[in-house]
Amino acid sequence: MIFDPVPKESRKDFFDREEEIEKIKSLSSPITLVLGLRRTGKSSVIRITLSELNFPYIYIDLRKFEEKGYMSYKDLILELQSEINRLIKRFPNMMDFIKRVEKVKIMGNEVKLKWGGEDRVSVSSLLELLNDWADDRVILCIDEAQELLNLRGANLLPTFAYLFDNLRNIKIILSGSKMGLLYRYLGKDDPKSPLYGRAMNEIELHSFDREKSKEFLKLGFNEININFSEYDVVYENLGGVPGWLTYFGYYYREKRDLNRALSETIDTAIGLIREEFNNFLKTRITAKDRYVAVMKVVTTCASWSEVKRALEAREGMEISDSEIYNYLNQLINSSWIVKKDRRYCPSEPLIGKAFC
Repeated sequence: MIFDPVPKESRKDFFDREEEIEKIKSLSSPITLVLGLRRTGKSSVIRITLSELNFPYIYIDLRKFEEKGYMSYKDLILELQSEINRLIKRFPNMMDFIKRVEKVKIMGNEVKLKWGGEDRVSVSSLLELLNDWADDRVILCIDEAQELLNLRGANLLPTFAYLFDNLRNIKIILSGSKMGLLYRYLGKDDPKSPLYGRAMNEIELHSFDREKSKEFLKLGFNEININFSEYDVVYENLGGVPGWLTYFGYYYREKRDLNRALSETIDTAIGLIREEFNNFLKTRITAKDRYVAVMKVVTTCASWSEVKRALEAREGMEISDSEIYNYLNQLINSSWIVKKDRRYCPSEPLIGKAFC
């Protein structure tokens, strides 16, 4: 059902994104990037793609580490261990291959990967195993991959570069809602990065425009036999992020009242946005009050000079231009704001409402 907030697993329950799904399925590069703001449907698009490709895959969702503000090598290896054991249950012959990897302990029908000290298993050796085992393709999918910036104790970029050049049976799908941070992590345009110059398959999911939002809502309400006509009101209040439109459809189905459904959707959105922004601040504790202040200034869009004046007036002291640029660039890279015609604005309308 379209108005189900749970991530979709098949096309019949999903709206639009046909072109994006087909582009991902092409696997036209060893590394595919799936980009877009939160709640634009990236995870569902990826899951549908994995289901339709029907290749063995490893799926790691790094959203769980946002609250911590970092992830350890142990965290990463335990995620890989869980996924490899899931594959072994489906493909028992994989056990014969994984026995060849050093620093792997066999425990009945499961494996335990060593993660500590000099005996820790390497991600490269695990990917080489998958490459040798695969009859056709194996996919490594990392959701919200920009969180790898906060990985402690390892750097996966040389591993990704080695895979790109040598492991023909492995394809990587990386998703990112903080697009600037993901680009910064990969450094494909940075001569110092191991991935410099590598051509990647990039797909970006955008919010719906007014007409597409109306089409989405109309299809959802037809599906549950509800007459509805206030599409413009919904778009003007919520914008075109598919996730918020889905919440609205869910609440309207329950309440059958436009204002109550809008109010509950906005309250839900504000709660989620503030929680996610608090996670953003966990690695920026010393400047957290300034980041909040910037977001309050740009709720209805503001110029660079307006941001600077507001921060200085708030603190009663001069703040250097470089600091102002840093705050704004951090917020842009994390997809909280965008720059339009020399003004800084929330990247989607409900972000602005969360800081009013």
